[in-house]
Amino acid sequence: MNQTTTVFPPDKSAVLLIVESLRPGGMTSYARALMEGLTSVGLSPRLCAHDRPTRGLFPDSMAQQIRTYPAMNASFLRSLRLWGLASWAREQRFVLIHGLSSFTAPVCQALSAALHVPYLLTVQHYQGRGDIRVDRGCQGVLACSESIRENLVHHARVPKELIHVVPLGIEVPEAAARERVSGQKLIVTTCAALTPMQDVETFVRAASEIAEAMGEACQFVIVGEGPREAALRKLIRELNLSHHLVLSHEGVPHDQVLRETDVYVQTPRKEGFGFAVLEAMAFGRPVVATSVGGLLGLVRDGKTGFVVPPEKPAAVAEKVVSLLKIPDLCREMGAAARDLVTEEYALSGMIQRTIRCYASVLGLREQHGTGIYLARSV
Repeated sequence: MNQTTTVFPPDKSAVLLIVESLRPGGMTSYARALMEGLTSVGLSPRLCAHDRPTRGLFPDSMAQQIRTYPAMNASFLRSLRLWGLASWAREQRFVLIHGLSSFTAPVCQALSAALHVPYLLTVQHYQGRGDIRVDRGCQGVLACSESIRENLVHHARVPKELIHVVPLGIEVPEAAARERVSGQKLIVTTCAALTPMQDVETFVRAASEIAEAMGEACQFVIVGEGPREAALRKLIRELNLSHHLVLSHEGVPHDQVLRETDVYVQTPRKEGFGFAVLEAMAFGRPVVATSVGGLLGLVRDGKTGFVVPPEKPAAVAEKVVSLLKIPDLCREMGAAARDLVTEEYALSGMIQRTIRCYASVLGLREQHGTGIYLARSV
């Protein structure tokens, strides 16, 4: 984004973003993109989480904008921890709180009540009845897709007048063609939290079949951390993949991993949107993903990649091998993926929609379609 004009009055520019965790994955990528986008239009976002981001996930320039409260998510310590967080937030004069997932709702509610400022919630995952409760402080729920909006209305029973569809977006990087050099290994990557829902086990089992088909030509990379890490490492050893597969959660910048990737894979059992997939597509990488939730709308089967049934390693392997063996198809689908992101998921569009939601909550009006917002009394 090239815009540098401050879109809000100075006294309305301080926004507090709340995220439950900064582990590698789509949520952290969304937090980073939102901070970049809001800063580019003159707002002053600060990000608060219970953990520090692992090295390489955020540029050093953003470090001073991130605040850590280690037990923020622990209910038995929340009142004590939030007292300190609220004291700091009060000094920053935040005018709005934005929770970046439904899991942040309790913290947002407590801070909203303590600071007497409104809050918004972004929802990226499907909710059941009672999973998300909005109180008087909640002035809007940002659904990342139309399917999430339908879920919120019909299953979570969130009042439809509170819901705004704001598709996620990303800053499209400069063209990053992956030039294949003779003898250089092909790289297949996934980036996900290591949880049962993300089912990285399917990726590992697919990697075993891909390695069998491609021999020593392939290298596999998993970027992620979580409760399934020990089980995954055991599976990697059992499948004799230790020399073919790297499991990393720090030390290598995320962008660098994607630049070196030939085919990107995502194998969740359930997914509301799929921000990590969006990132890979922005780098011009074809995607093989399971046919669940938001991934069905994001990955255009046969054009920007392939969709396969969940929990089917053989199906994943078949599609990945077909891409690796036909470089022209790999490049063609990668280019189509990048074009799709540029046209429909640019960061500028997400920021513009988010800004409109902020302005509505803060009682600001747009000045003659300029994208500049003023107090309504002006």
